[in-house]
Amino acid sequence: MKKLFSLFIFILLIISIVSCGVTTTTQTTTTQTTTSTTQSTGISTTQTSTNTTQSTTGEPQEVTISYADWGNQEINQILINAFMEKYPHITVELRTDIGGTGAAFTGNLINAMVAGVLPDVFAIDNVPTGYYNGMLLDVSEYWDNDPDTQLVYENIANTGIFGDKRYALPSFQFIKGIYINISLLEAYNIPLPEKDWNYTEFIALAREIRQVGRNDYVYGIDPWYGQLDFETTFPMQDDVNVGYNTWDGTRFNFTSDAWISAYNLKLNLMEERVVANYTEEELAVIGDIWPWFEGLVGLKIDGSWNLWMVDDMFSANGLEVGFWPYPGGSAGQFPPTILDFLVVSSLTQHPEEAYMLAKWMSFGKEGWLLRLEAMKARGDLYLDRYPIADYPEVWEEVNYFSYYIEGLAENIALLPQGKPDTDKWLPGYKQFWEWVGNEENDYWRRINDGLVSPEVFASEWEYQINMMIQAAIEGNE
Repeated sequence: MKKLFSLFIFILLIISIVSCGVTTTTQTTTTQTTTSTTQSTGISTTQTSTNTTQSTTGEPQEVTISYADWGNQEINQILINAFMEKYPHITVELRTDIGGTGAAFTGNLINAMVAGVLPDVFAIDNVPTGYYNGMLLDVSEYWDNDPDTQLVYENIANTGIFGDKRYALPSFQFIKGIYINISLLEAYNIPLPEKDWNYTEFIALAREIRQVGRNDYVYGIDPWYGQLDFETTFPMQDDVNVGYNTWDGTRFNFTSDAWISAYNLKLNLMEERVVANYTEEELAVIGDIWPWFEGLVGLKIDGSWNLWMVDDMFSANGLEVGFWPYPGGSAGQFPPTILDFLVVSSLTQHPEEAYMLAKWMSFGKEGWLLRLEAMKARGDLYLDRYPIADYPEVWEEVNYFSYYIEGLAENIALLPQGKPDTDKWLPGYKQFWEWVGNEENDYWRRINDGLVSPEVFASEWEYQINMMIQAAIEGNE
Protein backbone atom coordinates (compact mmCIF):
# COMPACT_ATOMS: atom_id res chain seq x y z
CA MET A 1 0.00 0.00 0.00
CA LYS A 2 2.87 2.36 0.81
CA LYS A 3 4.35 1.62 -2.61
CA LEU A 4 1.11 2.56 -4.35
CA PHE A 5 0.84 5.77 -2.34
CA SER A 6 4.44 6.69 -3.18
CA LEU A 7 3.77 6.06 -6.89
CA PHE A 8 0.69 8.33 -6.71
CA ILE A 9 2.72 11.14 -5.16
CA PHE A 10 5.43 10.72 -7.81
CA ILE A 11 2.89 11.03 -10.63
CA LEU A 12 1.43 14.18 -9.11
CA LEU A 13 4.93 15.63 -8.86
CA ILE A 14 5.61 14.98 -12.55
CA ILE A 15 2.28 16.58 -13.53
CA SER A 16 3.07 19.67 -11.49
CA ILE A 17 6.50 20.02 -13.12
CA VAL A 18 5.01 19.83 -16.59
CA SER A 19 2.33 22.40 -15.58
CA CYS A 20 5.06 24.83 -14.62
CA GLY A 21 6.48 24.78 -18.15
CA VAL A 22 9.30 22.25 -17.82
CA THR A 23 9.49 20.18 -21.06
CA THR A 24 10.49 16.54 -20.93
CA THR A 25 11.42 14.31 -23.86
CA THR A 26 10.30 10.71 -24.07
CA GLN A 27 11.67 8.34 -26.71
CA THR A 28 10.05 4.96 -27.17
CA THR A 29 11.71 2.15 -29.04
CA THR A 30 10.14 -1.14 -30.03
CA THR A 31 11.91 -3.96 -31.78
CA GLN A 32 10.27 -6.90 -33.51
CA THR A 33 12.12 -9.89 -34.91
CA THR A 34 10.54 -12.52 -37.15
CA THR A 35 12.08 -15.52 -38.86
CA SER A 36 10.49 -17.20 -41.89
CA THR A 37 11.59 -19.90 -44.30
CA THR A 38 10.00 -20.55 -47.70
CA GLN A 39 9.80 -24.22 -48.56
CA SER A 40 10.23 -23.89 -52.34
CA THR A 41 13.35 -21.76 -52.40
CA GLY A 42 14.82 -22.38 -48.97
CA ILE A 43 14.87 -18.65 -48.23
CA SER A 44 15.53 -18.23 -44.54
CA THR A 45 15.35 -14.65 -43.40
CA THR A 46 15.38 -12.89 -40.08
CA GLN A 47 13.71 -9.49 -40.37
CA THR A 48 14.37 -6.95 -37.66
CA SER A 49 12.19 -3.87 -37.74
CA THR A 50 13.23 -1.10 -35.40
CA ASN A 51 10.65 1.65 -34.99
CA THR A 52 11.88 4.64 -33.05
CA THR A 53 9.51 7.56 -32.57
CA GLN A 54 11.15 10.88 -33.42
CA SER A 55 12.08 12.89 -30.38
CA THR A 56 11.23 16.53 -29.89
CA THR A 57 14.88 17.38 -30.57
CA GLY A 58 14.22 16.72 -34.27
CA GLU A 59 16.58 13.74 -34.54
CA PRO A 60 15.66 11.50 -37.53
CA GLN A 61 14.01 8.18 -36.89
CA GLU A 62 16.31 5.17 -36.79
CA VAL A 63 15.14 2.53 -39.26
CA THR A 64 16.36 -0.71 -40.80
CA ILE A 65 15.49 -1.61 -44.39
CA SER A 66 16.69 -4.28 -46.81
CA TYR A 67 17.70 -4.41 -50.49
CA ALA A 68 17.98 -7.17 -53.12
CA ASP A 69 18.79 -7.44 -56.81
CA TRP A 70 20.60 -9.91 -59.08
CA GLY A 71 23.43 -7.51 -59.92
CA ASN A 72 27.02 -7.34 -58.74
CA GLN A 73 26.88 -7.66 -54.96
CA GLU A 74 30.32 -6.12 -54.47
CA ILE A 75 29.18 -2.90 -56.11
CA ASN A 76 25.86 -3.09 -54.28
CA GLN A 77 27.59 -3.23 -50.92
CA ILE A 78 29.85 -0.29 -51.77
CA LEU A 79 26.82 1.83 -52.65
CA ILE A 80 24.92 0.70 -49.56
CA ASN A 81 27.85 1.54 -47.29
CA ALA A 82 28.02 5.04 -48.77
CA PHE A 83 24.26 5.44 -48.36
CA MET A 84 24.45 4.50 -44.67
CA GLU A 85 27.35 6.89 -44.19
CA LYS A 86 25.29 9.75 -45.60
CA TYR A 87 22.16 8.72 -43.72
CA PRO A 88 23.47 7.26 -40.43
CA HIS A 89 19.94 6.82 -39.06
CA ILE A 90 19.19 4.26 -41.83
CA THR A 91 20.62 0.76 -41.64
CA VAL A 92 20.48 -1.19 -44.91
CA GLU A 93 20.76 -4.96 -45.07
CA LEU A 94 21.88 -6.41 -48.41
CA ARG A 95 19.76 -9.50 -49.06
CA THR A 96 21.61 -12.19 -51.01
CA ASP A 97 19.29 -15.06 -50.09
CA ILE A 98 16.94 -14.56 -53.06
CA GLY A 99 18.58 -16.43 -55.90
CA GLY A 100 18.38 -16.41 -59.66
CA THR A 101 18.22 -13.65 -62.24
CA GLY A 102 15.38 -12.16 -64.27
CA ALA A 103 12.19 -14.23 -64.18
CA ALA A 104 13.68 -16.76 -61.75
CA PHE A 105 14.53 -13.94 -59.32
CA THR A 106 10.98 -12.60 -59.61
CA GLY A 107 9.57 -16.06 -58.94
CA ASN A 108 11.62 -16.27 -55.75
CA LEU A 109 10.38 -12.82 -54.76
CA ILE A 110 6.81 -14.11 -55.00
CA ASN A 111 7.77 -16.90 -52.59
CA ALA A 112 9.27 -14.32 -50.27
CA MET A 113 6.05 -12.31 -50.49
CA VAL A 114 4.02 -15.34 -49.42
CA ALA A 115 6.40 -15.87 -46.50
CA GLY A 116 6.14 -12.20 -45.54
CA VAL A 117 9.86 -11.54 -45.98
CA LEU A 118 10.03 -9.30 -49.04
CA PRO A 119 12.99 -6.91 -49.13
CA ASP A 120 11.99 -3.27 -48.72
CA VAL A 121 13.57 -2.44 -52.09
CA PHE A 122 14.19 -4.93 -54.88
CA ALA A 123 14.71 -5.38 -58.61
CA ILE A 124 12.01 -7.07 -60.64
CA ASP A 125 12.04 -8.35 -64.21
CA ASN A 126 8.33 -7.68 -64.88
CA VAL A 127 6.52 -4.84 -63.15
CA PRO A 128 2.96 -6.09 -63.91
CA THR A 129 3.82 -9.47 -62.34
CA GLY A 130 4.81 -7.70 -59.14
CA TYR A 131 1.71 -5.53 -59.23
CA TYR A 132 -0.75 -8.37 -59.74
CA ASN A 133 0.86 -10.26 -56.86
CA GLY A 134 0.40 -7.29 -54.53
CA MET A 135 4.13 -6.79 -54.06
CA LEU A 136 4.52 -3.15 -55.12
CA LEU A 137 4.01 0.13 -53.31
CA ASP A 138 2.67 3.20 -55.08
CA VAL A 139 5.60 5.65 -54.93
CA SER A 140 3.92 8.48 -56.86
CA GLU A 141 4.09 10.83 -53.87
CA TYR A 142 7.87 10.54 -53.61
CA TRP A 143 8.58 10.53 -57.36
CA ASP A 144 6.32 13.53 -58.05
CA ASN A 145 7.96 15.60 -55.31
CA ASP A 146 11.52 14.67 -56.30
CA PRO A 147 13.01 17.38 -58.56
CA ASP A 148 15.60 14.93 -59.94
CA THR A 149 12.87 12.90 -61.65
CA GLN A 150 12.41 15.83 -64.04
CA LEU A 151 15.84 14.94 -65.43
CA VAL A 152 14.84 11.38 -66.36
CA TYR A 153 14.47 11.10 -70.14
CA GLU A 154 10.82 11.45 -71.07
CA ASN A 155 10.44 8.12 -72.90
CA ILE A 156 11.81 6.36 -69.83
CA ALA A 157 9.94 8.43 -67.25
CA ASN A 158 6.67 7.33 -68.85
CA THR A 159 7.29 3.70 -67.87
CA GLY A 160 6.45 1.87 -64.64
CA ILE A 161 3.05 3.56 -64.37
CA PHE A 162 -0.32 1.87 -63.87
CA GLY A 163 -3.12 4.31 -64.62
CA ASP A 164 -2.02 7.43 -62.79
CA LYS A 165 0.08 5.67 -60.16
CA ARG A 166 3.78 4.85 -60.24
CA TYR A 167 4.78 1.42 -59.01
CA ALA A 168 8.34 1.19 -60.32
CA LEU A 169 11.46 3.28 -60.73
CA PRO A 170 13.37 2.76 -63.98
CA SER A 171 16.91 2.01 -62.89
CA PHE A 172 19.20 1.31 -65.86
CA GLN A 173 18.99 1.17 -69.63
CA PHE A 174 20.77 -1.50 -71.61
CA ILE A 175 21.61 -0.99 -75.28
CA LYS A 176 20.31 -3.22 -78.02
CA GLY A 177 22.91 -2.98 -80.77
CA ILE A 178 24.74 -4.91 -83.47
CA TYR A 179 27.84 -6.93 -82.65
CA ILE A 180 30.08 -7.09 -85.72
CA ASN A 181 32.71 -9.76 -86.30
CA ILE A 182 35.37 -7.38 -87.60
CA SER A 183 37.82 -10.21 -88.25
CA LEU A 184 35.31 -12.05 -90.45
CA LEU A 185 34.58 -8.98 -92.56
CA GLU A 186 38.30 -8.34 -93.00
CA ALA A 187 38.82 -11.96 -94.06
CA TYR A 188 36.29 -11.49 -96.88
CA ASN A 189 37.51 -7.96 -97.74
CA ILE A 190 34.14 -6.45 -96.80
CA PRO A 191 34.41 -2.82 -95.63
CA LEU A 192 33.12 -2.05 -92.16
CA PRO A 193 29.90 -0.02 -92.13
CA GLU A 194 29.77 3.51 -90.76
CA LYS A 195 28.45 3.90 -87.23
CA ASP A 196 25.59 6.11 -88.45
CA TRP A 197 24.32 3.47 -90.86
CA ASN A 198 20.70 2.68 -91.68
CA TYR A 199 18.78 -0.59 -91.71
CA THR A 200 18.88 -0.82 -95.52
CA GLU A 201 22.69 -0.93 -95.31
CA PHE A 202 22.47 -3.42 -92.46
CA ILE A 203 20.32 -5.82 -94.52
CA ALA A 204 22.59 -5.45 -97.55
CA LEU A 205 25.65 -6.24 -95.42
CA ALA A 206 24.01 -9.33 -93.94
CA ARG A 207 23.17 -10.64 -97.41
CA GLU A 208 26.70 -9.95 -98.65
CA ILE A 209 28.29 -11.82 -95.75
CA ARG A 210 26.07 -14.83 -96.40
CA GLN A 211 26.77 -14.77 -100.12
CA VAL A 212 30.56 -14.76 -99.84
CA GLY A 213 30.68 -17.13 -96.89
CA ARG A 214 28.06 -19.68 -97.84
CA ASN A 215 30.59 -22.38 -98.74
CA ASP A 216 32.31 -21.82 -95.39
CA TYR A 217 29.07 -22.28 -93.41
CA VAL A 218 29.02 -18.57 -92.64
CA TYR A 219 25.72 -16.77 -92.02
CA GLY A 220 24.86 -13.09 -92.06
CA ILE A 221 22.91 -12.50 -88.83
CA ASP A 222 22.66 -14.19 -85.47
CA PRO A 223 19.12 -13.19 -84.44
CA TRP A 224 17.60 -11.74 -81.29
CA TYR A 225 16.57 -14.70 -79.10
CA GLY A 226 16.14 -16.89 -82.17
CA GLN A 227 14.06 -14.38 -84.15
CA LEU A 228 14.67 -11.20 -86.05
CA ASP A 229 13.05 -8.18 -84.40
CA PHE A 230 12.64 -5.84 -87.35
CA GLU A 231 8.96 -5.07 -86.76
CA THR A 232 9.74 -3.90 -83.22
CA THR A 233 12.63 -1.62 -84.19
CA PHE A 234 12.52 -0.52 -87.83
CA PRO A 235 9.22 1.47 -87.77
CA MET A 236 10.47 3.67 -84.94
CA GLN A 237 13.53 4.61 -87.03
CA ASP A 238 11.22 6.17 -89.64
CA ASP A 239 8.85 8.05 -87.32
CA VAL A 240 9.87 10.17 -84.33
CA ASN A 241 6.40 9.71 -82.82
CA VAL A 242 6.50 5.91 -82.80
CA GLY A 243 8.20 3.86 -80.14
CA TYR A 244 9.11 0.23 -79.61
CA ASN A 245 6.95 -2.16 -81.65
CA THR A 246 4.91 0.86 -82.93
CA TRP A 247 3.73 1.82 -79.43
CA ASP A 248 2.79 5.53 -79.58
CA GLY A 249 2.00 6.03 -75.90
CA THR A 250 -1.62 4.92 -76.17
CA ARG A 251 -1.80 2.06 -78.66
CA PHE A 252 0.09 -0.27 -80.99
CA ASN A 253 -0.07 0.18 -84.76
CA PHE A 254 0.55 -3.21 -86.32
CA THR A 255 -1.55 -2.46 -89.41
CA SER A 256 0.84 0.31 -90.45
CA ASP A 257 2.75 -0.24 -93.67
CA ALA A 258 6.01 0.11 -91.73
CA TRP A 259 5.22 -2.75 -89.33
CA ILE A 260 3.94 -5.10 -92.04
CA SER A 261 6.90 -4.37 -94.33
CA ALA A 262 9.39 -5.00 -91.54
CA TYR A 263 7.71 -8.28 -90.64
CA ASN A 264 7.75 -9.43 -94.27
CA LEU A 265 11.42 -8.47 -94.53
CA LYS A 266 12.38 -10.67 -91.60
CA LEU A 267 10.40 -13.59 -93.07
CA ASN A 268 12.19 -13.10 -96.39
CA LEU A 269 15.63 -13.16 -94.74
CA MET A 270 14.72 -16.32 -92.89
CA GLU A 271 13.61 -17.92 -96.15
CA GLU A 272 16.80 -16.76 -97.89
CA ARG A 273 18.77 -18.42 -95.09
CA VAL A 274 20.67 -15.24 -94.31
CA VAL A 275 19.79 -15.74 -90.65
CA ALA A 276 21.86 -18.27 -88.70
CA ASN A 277 19.77 -21.42 -88.54
CA TYR A 278 22.10 -24.37 -89.06
CA THR A 279 20.77 -27.59 -90.53
CA GLU A 280 21.60 -30.97 -89.02
CA GLU A 281 23.90 -31.62 -91.97
CA GLU A 282 25.80 -28.38 -91.35
CA LEU A 283 26.09 -29.06 -87.64
CA ALA A 284 27.49 -32.47 -88.41
CA VAL A 285 30.31 -30.75 -90.31
CA ILE A 286 31.09 -27.81 -87.99
CA GLY A 287 30.60 -29.79 -84.80
CA ASP A 288 29.02 -29.01 -81.47
CA ILE A 289 30.01 -25.35 -81.28
CA TRP A 290 28.46 -21.91 -80.84
CA PRO A 291 28.78 -20.66 -84.44
CA TRP A 292 28.76 -16.97 -83.50
CA PHE A 293 31.42 -17.36 -80.81
CA GLU A 294 33.59 -19.41 -83.15
CA GLY A 295 33.44 -16.74 -85.86
CA LEU A 296 30.96 -18.21 -88.36
CA VAL A 297 28.38 -15.37 -88.21
CA GLY A 298 29.04 -11.78 -89.25
CA LEU A 299 26.41 -9.79 -87.34
CA LYS A 300 24.65 -10.41 -84.04
CA ILE A 301 21.65 -8.52 -82.67
CA ASP A 302 22.12 -8.46 -78.90
CA GLY A 303 22.26 -6.38 -75.74
CA SER A 304 25.06 -4.58 -73.97
CA TRP A 305 24.85 -7.08 -71.09
CA ASN A 306 26.75 -9.45 -73.41
CA LEU A 307 29.71 -7.13 -74.00
CA TRP A 308 31.82 -9.78 -72.25
CA MET A 309 31.80 -11.59 -75.61
CA VAL A 310 34.21 -9.03 -77.03
CA ASP A 311 37.05 -10.02 -74.69
CA ASP A 312 36.18 -13.70 -74.58
CA MET A 313 35.99 -14.13 -78.37
CA PHE A 314 39.36 -12.43 -78.74
CA SER A 315 41.07 -14.43 -76.01
CA ALA A 316 39.55 -17.76 -77.12
CA ASN A 317 39.63 -17.41 -80.89
CA GLY A 318 41.58 -14.26 -81.74
CA LEU A 319 38.43 -12.60 -83.11
CA GLU A 320 38.05 -8.83 -83.04
CA VAL A 321 34.44 -7.82 -82.35
CA GLY A 322 32.81 -4.38 -82.22
CA PHE A 323 29.45 -3.15 -80.95
CA TRP A 324 27.80 -0.90 -83.55
CA PRO A 325 24.73 1.28 -82.88
CA TYR A 326 21.45 -0.16 -84.05
CA PRO A 327 20.86 1.01 -87.65
CA GLY A 328 18.60 4.01 -88.14
CA GLY A 329 16.04 5.06 -90.72
CA SER A 330 14.59 8.10 -92.47
CA ALA A 331 13.76 9.90 -89.20
CA GLY A 332 17.08 9.30 -87.48
CA GLN A 333 18.91 6.74 -85.40
CA PHE A 334 16.98 5.81 -82.27
CA PRO A 335 18.64 3.03 -80.28
CA PRO A 336 16.30 0.42 -78.83
CA THR A 337 16.94 0.21 -75.10
CA ILE A 338 15.99 -2.42 -72.54
CA LEU A 339 15.00 -1.12 -69.11
CA ASP A 340 15.47 -2.57 -65.64
CA PHE A 341 13.35 -1.50 -62.68
CA LEU A 342 13.55 -1.18 -58.92
CA VAL A 343 10.42 -1.21 -56.75
CA VAL A 344 9.48 -0.55 -53.15
CA SER A 345 7.80 -3.37 -51.28
CA SER A 346 4.13 -3.07 -50.37
CA LEU A 347 5.13 -4.56 -47.00
CA THR A 348 7.70 -1.92 -46.08
CA GLN A 349 7.24 -0.03 -42.82
CA HIS A 350 9.48 2.78 -44.05
CA PRO A 351 8.34 3.92 -47.51
CA GLU A 352 10.18 7.26 -47.57
CA GLU A 353 13.52 5.75 -46.62
CA ALA A 354 12.92 2.88 -49.05
CA TYR A 355 12.34 5.35 -51.88
CA MET A 356 15.54 7.17 -50.94
CA LEU A 357 17.47 3.91 -51.15
CA ALA A 358 15.79 2.88 -54.42
CA LYS A 359 16.77 6.19 -56.00
CA TRP A 360 20.33 5.88 -54.70
CA MET A 361 20.70 2.41 -56.19
CA SER A 362 19.10 3.29 -59.53
CA PHE A 363 18.75 6.64 -61.28
CA GLY A 364 20.15 8.98 -58.59
CA LYS A 365 23.21 11.08 -59.44
CA GLU A 366 25.15 10.39 -56.22
CA GLY A 367 24.71 6.65 -56.54
CA TRP A 368 25.81 6.70 -60.16
CA LEU A 369 28.96 8.69 -59.43
CA LEU A 370 29.85 6.25 -56.65
CA ARG A 371 29.16 3.27 -58.91
CA LEU A 372 31.47 4.63 -61.61
CA GLU A 373 34.19 5.45 -59.09
CA ALA A 374 34.03 1.90 -57.70
CA MET A 375 34.21 0.40 -61.19
CA LYS A 376 37.25 2.50 -62.03
CA ALA A 377 38.92 1.43 -58.80
CA ARG A 378 38.55 -2.26 -59.60
CA GLY A 379 39.77 -1.80 -63.18
CA ASP A 380 36.58 -2.18 -65.21
CA LEU A 381 37.03 -1.07 -68.82
CA TYR A 382 33.42 -0.76 -70.01
CA LEU A 383 29.84 -0.52 -68.75
CA ASP A 384 27.05 -2.89 -69.68
CA ARG A 385 24.26 -0.60 -68.33
CA TYR A 386 23.78 3.13 -68.51
CA PRO A 387 22.13 6.09 -66.74
CA ILE A 388 18.56 7.15 -67.53
CA ALA A 389 18.75 10.81 -66.52
CA ASP A 390 20.38 13.96 -67.85
CA TYR A 391 23.23 14.35 -65.34
CA PRO A 392 26.17 15.98 -67.20
CA GLU A 393 28.62 15.04 -64.43
CA VAL A 394 27.60 11.39 -64.66
CA TRP A 395 27.76 11.21 -68.45
CA GLU A 396 31.21 12.82 -68.37
CA GLU A 397 32.39 9.96 -66.15
CA VAL A 398 30.62 7.40 -68.36
CA ASN A 399 32.81 8.52 -71.26
CA TYR A 400 35.79 6.98 -69.47
CA PHE A 401 34.26 3.56 -70.17
CA SER A 402 33.25 4.21 -73.79
CA TYR A 403 36.46 3.68 -75.79
CA TYR A 404 37.55 0.13 -75.02
CA ILE A 405 35.14 -1.46 -77.53
CA GLU A 406 34.78 -0.09 -81.05
CA GLY A 407 31.34 1.40 -81.60
CA LEU A 408 30.46 1.71 -77.92
CA ALA A 409 31.13 5.46 -77.78
CA GLU A 410 28.74 6.06 -80.67
CA ASN A 411 26.14 3.87 -78.97
CA ILE A 412 26.39 5.86 -75.75
CA ALA A 413 26.15 9.18 -77.58
CA LEU A 414 22.76 8.14 -78.98
CA LEU A 415 21.21 7.09 -75.65
CA PRO A 416 19.43 10.41 -74.93
CA GLN A 417 17.21 9.68 -77.95
CA GLY A 418 16.75 6.00 -77.19
CA LYS A 419 13.33 4.34 -77.29
CA PRO A 420 12.72 1.78 -74.52
CA ASP A 421 11.08 -1.59 -74.94
CA THR A 422 7.64 -2.33 -73.51
CA ASP A 423 8.29 -5.88 -72.31
CA LYS A 424 8.90 -5.31 -68.60
CA TRP A 425 6.49 -2.56 -67.67
CA LEU A 426 3.41 -2.23 -69.91
CA PRO A 427 0.28 -3.81 -68.34
CA GLY A 428 -1.29 -6.45 -70.58
CA TYR A 429 1.73 -6.82 -72.88
CA LYS A 430 2.93 -10.12 -71.44
CA GLN A 431 -0.61 -11.52 -71.54
CA PHE A 432 -0.93 -10.60 -75.20
CA TRP A 433 2.10 -12.70 -76.18
CA GLU A 434 0.74 -15.57 -74.15
CA TRP A 435 -2.46 -15.24 -76.18
CA VAL A 436 -0.48 -15.25 -79.45
CA GLY A 437 1.31 -18.45 -78.50
CA ASN A 438 -1.52 -20.46 -76.98
CA GLU A 439 -2.60 -23.73 -78.58
CA GLU A 440 -5.89 -22.37 -79.84
CA ASN A 441 -4.34 -19.55 -81.85
CA ASP A 442 -1.14 -21.40 -82.79
CA TYR A 443 0.19 -18.32 -84.58
CA TRP A 444 3.88 -19.24 -84.46
CA ARG A 445 3.43 -22.54 -86.29
CA ARG A 446 1.07 -21.01 -88.84
CA ILE A 447 3.49 -18.14 -89.52
CA ASN A 448 6.49 -20.45 -89.83
CA ASP A 449 4.55 -22.73 -92.20
CA GLY A 450 3.42 -19.77 -94.32
CA LEU A 451 -0.27 -20.39 -93.55
CA VAL A 452 -0.95 -16.82 -92.44
CA SER A 453 0.69 -13.59 -93.60
CA PRO A 454 1.42 -10.34 -91.73
CA GLU A 455 -1.21 -8.61 -93.88
CA VAL A 456 -3.77 -10.92 -92.25
CA PHE A 457 -2.65 -11.34 -88.65
CA ALA A 458 -1.55 -7.70 -88.22
CA SER A 459 -5.15 -6.56 -87.83
CA GLU A 460 -5.99 -9.48 -85.54
CA TRP A 461 -2.99 -8.77 -83.34
CA GLU A 462 -3.54 -5.01 -83.31
CA TYR A 463 -7.13 -5.36 -82.14
CA GLN A 464 -6.24 -7.92 -79.49
CA ILE A 465 -3.20 -6.19 -78.02
CA ASN A 466 -4.86 -2.78 -77.82
CA MET A 467 -7.93 -4.29 -76.19
CA MET A 468 -5.83 -6.15 -73.63
CA ILE A 469 -3.58 -3.18 -72.90
CA GLN A 470 -6.52 -0.82 -72.44
CA ALA A 471 -8.34 -3.27 -70.20
CA ALA A 472 -5.25 -3.71 -68.05
CA ILE A 473 -4.67 0.03 -67.76
CA GLU A 474 -8.30 0.83 -66.97
CA GLY A 475 -8.38 -1.95 -64.42
CA ASN A 476 -5.53 -0.34 -62.54
CA GLU A 477 -6.72 3.26 -62.57
